[in-house]
Amino acid sequence: MAISIRTKLGIILAVGVLAGLSSALLSLLLLAVAGLLIVWGQNPQATEAFFESLPFGDYSSKAFSRLSAILSQ
Repeated sequence: MAISIRTKLGIILAVGVLAGLSSALLSLLLLAVAGLLIVWGQNPQATEAFFESLPFGDYSSKAFSRLSAILSQ
């Protein structure tokens, strides 16, 4: 199974946060983003469906499509 670019970026971000724990709050936020990227890379449809079911799901749908366009370049 090939690792998607989103998963690779999430792993890189997580390793970077763990390597330079300068601010606890910043590192916690970056680890949450890294976890989201890893999960989104492994199962994109389920992740997008989950975030679309939350309040303001239409905004997350737009954000996912924009982020996907940025990462695919």
